[in-house]
Amino acid sequence: MIYNEIYSFCKVKNKGNVFTNTSEMPTPRVQFIIELLEQEEIPYDLNMFSIPRSSDAEPLFGWNVILMGTSDKMVVAHHDIVNPESDNANDNSCSVINAIALKKLMPELNVVLLDGEEFGGIGSTHLSNQINEGFFNDIAWVLNLELTGRGGRSFFVDTSPFGPLMAKIYDVFPDTPYMAVPFNDSMIFRRHGIDSVNINPLPLKEDESMDTSILWLCHSMNDSVDKISPIDMKEFVEEVLVPICSEG
Repeated sequence: MIYNEIYSFCKVKNKGNVFTNTSEMPTPRVQFIIELLEQEEIPYDLNMFSIPRSSDAEPLFGWNVILMGTSDKMVVAHHDIVNPESDNANDNSCSVINAIALKKLMPELNVVLLDGEEFGGIGSTHLSNQINEGFFNDIAWVLNLELTGRGGRSFFVDTSPFGPLMAKIYDVFPDTPYMAVPFNDSMIFRRHGIDSVNINPLPLKEDESMDTSILWLCHSMNDSVDKISPIDMKEFVEEVLVPICSEG
């Protein structure tokens, strides 16, 4: 089961955040992603882009991994990290694995694994420009996966403006709760005029309310792989994301 790859992915450590990237080779986490895509026989394009810096600074680069599709729908998840010692399990390793699993189920989808979210959405800014320049033909909306390691069918969306993607989500799941969330890549897409929503599953407590405690583990050593569930990941992808991304 591809969702079990989360255990191997969380063992892979980058040297640090996006500002340690050079043009010499992809980061260890990107190398893992490439190897997994090749293992699963999923075509990809490794898109290196320069990170804007002062003229006298050492050049740095970001790495977006593009899984090109034929539809007008796109799903993204960021692969970069803040804490190189942490498993970075829920933020956002699980979403990378989930996005790849979704691509296997729906090859027609455009899926992009983004760099630089943790430092202002560098990769999503680059991708927004590509979308607006027609690199992907027409893209109707972009669904952003954040912290998708626990919760399964229990999920919420952010408080983004109501557009075609939000309408589709509520058409399929009319009782979807929403809440304000910190910075994420969907905000960058909307800033560039692209319809985008952030989606995030959460486990339920005994009283059936959402347990938000897992949200506060990000960037810490507590964001460990033992706190997420491949079973929940599978349920979220196959029973939530597939219906949202399907036609009709």
